[in-house]
Formats: sequence, structure tokens, C-alpha cells
Amino acid sequence: MNYSFADYRLRDKIFMKIPILGGVIINKLHRVKTKRNIKRNKVRAYRELEIGPGLKRLEGFETLNIIDGRSVDYIADISEKLPFVDESFDLIYASHVIEHVPWFLQKQLFSELFRILKPNGVLEIWVPNFKKVLNVANAYLENGENLTGNDGWYRFNEEKDVMTWVNGRIFTYGDGTANPMSFNWHRCVYTPESLENYFRNAGFSNVRKMTNAEVRGVDHGWINLGMKGVKKNEIRNNTRT
Repeated sequence: MNYSFADYRLRDKIFMKIPILGGVIINKLHRVKTKRNIKRNKVRAYRELEIGPGLKRLEGFETLNIIDGRSVDYIADISEKLPFVDESFDLIYASHVIEHVPWFLQKQLFSELFRILKPNGVLEIWVPNFKKVLNVANAYLENGENLTGNDGWYRFNEEKDVMTWVNGRIFTYGDGTANPMSFNWHRCVYTPESLENYFRNAGFSNVRKMTNAEVRGVDHGWINLGMKGVKKNEIRNNTRT
């Protein structure tokens, strides 16, 4: 079980000690909080949504996460239908989040994000760049080079072994205990081309790569791949014939 952020951690642990009923109580609390915040925020003229916030929200953003926390407004699983009406948000931002959704649900996810954006709304996505992982692996396999220093990320890899780094970047480490139910496993990889295709196939226009200067929150550095697209306002012809 992944517990909530910060001050909610103790509450969830207490409830989860109660077989069956504990989970029911937590889910009920999550639904109540989500519905309350949807009602409160729907009157805002300009709305920005961050999916997968850390302990501190981006200024001005509403927040959605799979687990609760002080900085979370809505608790929901983005691999499922989202709890918002059509055309709710002007901007959606997700940094190193969507790779935790299974690869076979990515099309559905992008369709949902498109649905809840307003016309001319913007989607900004950051994920690990799998093309860079491939390049590092190929350099090692073909020439014996260790280029992992470009990244400098060595979680559970004190030896700075190339293939250990490759596995870490592809699958990550869950919650660090080999718990298969952890939300933190990676379940999809992206190249610039594949990420752009997800945007375009969902209906986004003006799709382009972003630079690290456009990161709004935590900058993941060298491994970062950012993409941005716009939900164009469709002009409907209502002329009667």
C-alpha cells in the first residue's frame, strides 16, 4: 500500500490496519474531498491542473494525484476516466507522471486529457527520454563506453554500472521494497517521435518539443523529454441550408 504524502501518512496507516473497512473509509474520504474541491473550483475563470504534484503545488494550480496529501485537491487514477466534465481546464501539466500508466492505456489517457481541456487549452508533458537510454546502452554494448555520467542518476547503483542504470531508468524502483503494487513503477517508455504521436493522435495541434527552460517545477535534467500541444478551438458551421 502506498500511503499519502506528509501529514496524511499516519491517517492512512491507521485506517489500513482495519481489514476491508479501512480501505472503504479511505476511499470515501477521497471521494468526498474530490467532489468538494470540484464544486469549489469549477467557478474559476482560468484553471490550471497539475497531475502528480510533489509536496508543494505549483502556484495557482489545482492538483490531482493517485494518493492524497496536503497539496492534493483531487484523488484519482489517471489510467481511468477522470472526474471532470468536458472542457474544464485551460492548462494541464504533468511532469514524470504518465510513464506510470501502462503502455496500452496511453491512448485512452491522452484522449481523457484532451477531453477535459478547454478549446485552445494547452497540455504540457515531461517524461524520461527513452532514446537517450537506448543511446547509452548502445554505446556500452558496442564500444564499452559508460555514458551514464551524462545523467548522474545512480539510485541503487553505487557501482555506476551501465546496465543497472538502464534498468533503473526504464523500470525505476517502485517503493524500494520490490512491492509489485507500488504506483512508482514505470510502465511505458517514450521517444520524441512516439510522444509526439500520442499528442497528434489524440487531436492536439501545434505540437512541439519543449526545452528544459520551460520546466515549471522540478527539473529532471538530462533525461527530460518535454512535449507541448494545443487543443484547437473547432469552428462549427451553424449556417442553415
